[in-house]
Amino acid sequence: MLSNVPNASNDKTEFSVMVDMLIVLGMLSVVSVYYYGMRAALVLIITVLTCCITDFICIKLRKKEPVKGDLSAVVTGFTLGLMMSASVTYYAAVISAVFAIAAAKHTFGGHGCEIFNPAAAGFLFSALCFPDSMLTYPRAFAEIPMSSVVPESLLGQSLTKTFITTEASSVTVLDTLVGKFYSPMGAGFVIVLAVAALFLIFRRSISGIMFFTQAFILGIIAFVHYNYSPVYLLYFFSSGMLLFSMMFLSAGYTNIPKTKSSRLIYGAILGLVTALFHFTAHTENAAVYAVIISAPIGIELNRRSVSFAEMIKNKKGIFRRTNKSLKHVAETLEMLDNKEQGDKK
Repeated sequence: MLSNVPNASNDKTEFSVMVDMLIVLGMLSVVSVYYYGMRAALVLIITVLTCCITDFICIKLRKKEPVKGDLSAVVTGFTLGLMMSASVTYYAAVISAVFAIAAAKHTFGGHGCEIFNPAAAGFLFSALCFPDSMLTYPRAFAEIPMSSVVPESLLGQSLTKTFITTEASSVTVLDTLVGKFYSPMGAGFVIVLAVAALFLIFRRSISGIMFFTQAFILGIIAFVHYNYSPVYLLYFFSSGMLLFSMMFLSAGYTNIPKTKSSRLIYGAILGLVTALFHFTAHTENAAVYAVIISAPIGIELNRRSVSFAEMIKNKKGIFRRTNKSLKHVAETLEMLDNKEQGDKK
């Protein structure tokens, strides 16, 4: 059986976390099939089966024994499939899944040793190799043929791309909330994603600190950038796989820092990097790029178990030159870490 998840809860195992993830991913898959038909189901079947088969082959090639209860390949397969367009070519889906498991997972030692999130790495690899297939999307409830290549007349650019280039959207607020716009299969249902995030946070299957810190940083930046418009803020959070990425790529307990204060800092870093990619580089799906770019920082924080409360309190390094205003920050971070230590007892 898999070990306990670090700092999730006293009795939360990694297996139970993966089950919670699969419940949410399964719900999103059902909604995706309802919106995009049987082709969406076939894409999901391809990514999940390819991830599982590649994982099995890599384990055998490395002469390792399969870990009992390890559902990470299934979770990666569903996550990767839901990040894709319902019109993606089947060979692009296969290549994405193979790269995610073989290159991003087993190259670094298998589950628990990854530097980069496998689903994020697999998606970006194919997005760079097959941009026309990966980054064009059918409209919800369109009749999508089951052939590998979908006619271009049925496809359009994502809400993200439109919003980045024009900073305007013709999609109504209601359609935005329910995901009736050009988007990846599982990343456009804002209401469903918000409920799913609360479920996973309540179940302690993702880090609430990571999720809400990212959301707060991005929300403040976007709110100011879009002249304090709540409608544009909604468009921003609905685009770029933002909520989906925050849930399944960055807030999971596998590679995030151990202490709560470090998670707070790491969440802020992810939010700032995402904002840079979105507002400065005008990158589609900026949150996915931010997860990859910021991953080494998270691993380093996890390895060192840095307590930023202690750094500020003792005025080490760059904090030696700061003023007394950091005292309140130190007290907040120290409170988080002390509460965490109390929960472990």
